[in-house]
Amino acid sequence: MHLHAPQTHETFGTIEGLGLQGTFHEWQAGNKERRDERLGFRVQRELRVGDNLWIENTSGEIRELHGLIARRQLTADFIDTGVFAKHPEAARFVERATLPDGRAVYRLSIAPPKGEPFIVGIDAKTWLIDQKSYLENDSPQVVTYSDYHVQNGMLIPFTEIDSNGDTKFDVTSHVTSVIVDQPIADSIFAPLAPEIIATDAPVRVPLEIHNGLPFVKVTISGHAYRFLIDSGSQGNVLDPHVSNELGLHPEGTLEIRGAERTPSLGVVETPPMNVGGIELPSRIASVLDLSKILRGPVTIDGVLGYPFFAAAELRFDPDTSELTIAKPGLLPPLGDKLDVDTDRELAEIEATIDGTAKTRLLVDTGNSNELLLFQSFINAHQGLIMFAGNPAVANRGAGGSAAAVTAMVDELEIGKQRLYNRYTDVILATAGAFADRNDGGNVGYGVLHNFITTFDLADRSIYLQKARDFDDGRFRQRTESGQGFPGRS
Repeated sequence: MHLHAPQTHETFGTIEGLGLQGTFHEWQAGNKERRDERLGFRVQRELRVGDNLWIENTSGEIRELHGLIARRQLTADFIDTGVFAKHPEAARFVERATLPDGRAVYRLSIAPPKGEPFIVGIDAKTWLIDQKSYLENDSPQVVTYSDYHVQNGMLIPFTEIDSNGDTKFDVTSHVTSVIVDQPIADSIFAPLAPEIIATDAPVRVPLEIHNGLPFVKVTISGHAYRFLIDSGSQGNVLDPHVSNELGLHPEGTLEIRGAERTPSLGVVETPPMNVGGIELPSRIASVLDLSKILRGPVTIDGVLGYPFFAAAELRFDPDTSELTIAKPGLLPPLGDKLDVDTDRELAEIEATIDGTAKTRLLVDTGNSNELLLFQSFINAHQGLIMFAGNPAVANRGAGGSAAAVTAMVDELEIGKQRLYNRYTDVILATAGAFADRNDGGNVGYGVLHNFITTFDLADRSIYLQKARDFDDGRFRQRTESGQGFPGRS
């Protein structure tokens, strides 16, 4: 095919999906790469310089990757460069299969050292890579390539489809032109600088607790709203009555993985959002019906998710019922440090259940429970957790609720902290955020309210300092049903 590795290349193309159309532009020069995507008013950017990789998401947050997604990139490089063909010890034959478009492929499981496992579909006729997939949330994320062309010695698939199995959320890219071995300005690969809140001193605001969940007052265009502070949400969210009141017009759609998979009512560009006199830099929010998340008379007008945590250092203080908001790194460390993986726009930590079972847990201020455990964890640790056989509770979240059964965990170890007799819901769902197969479960606000908790996600850290009413649960009277625990919802 007369192929050779180019010194530089630029690729231009179109994107279609999520009810929108847009464009993409890629650059590569040596070990530097960049890709910009624009879909409607949503912009996403990836930048790579050597082994360093940054992502700017559609909300405008910029993070350097060090965790799960960085390990995926290591595997993707292992595959794309063809190095996997020289390391059969990292490959395992899975099956011969036929893709929906009729192409026959040999599927291999590829798992290089320190990388995440991928399934790769190699075309049975051309030996080109037709598919790559990896586990994301509750299902495989599949990338399908087709329509290969050679451009000045460079082999490129002109069509790419990204799918999680639900076709209404598929995104399709088409290459329109390629420029090979032409100079690219160094400025293209300039570092990405994250936006953070503009305040020189920490600001304290009242922290409202409703149904065991933390809320703050948010002002938008002179209107006051009650927003849930949710480290388990990858983006900011507005209830439809708020977007209507503000005269915002949602565009496209977006999949929300809450208690169930559900499409959002679209995405909006918001006016400035203000908390305690501080203007938040993020201006993108999804629109989703939040009316069924809480029981009782309290309404949720919106959610401040990962964009809020990325732009500020946040300290939740149950002793004073206050939230302190500061520039990242401005607050002095308080308590024991936990290392956090923020690659997925979530706060994920390492934890140990009952002294032996190590797992990843999502630190979720948007869940009032002490602990949730997912089916993936239960299946991997048969017999560790004893629970009743009949569904007993429903965990509410975006899109509905997920059935669960109640249990007790003897010991939960997070960092230097050990907590005992934790009320736990074992989630029965096989889809949605409560069925995530990358994590073993959630540690919720029912645990966090025992601590003065500081989120410094810009530094990939959480700090835990025992609060005044801290109780490790060592002498808690066990009731397997968990009834009567004030934090349950």
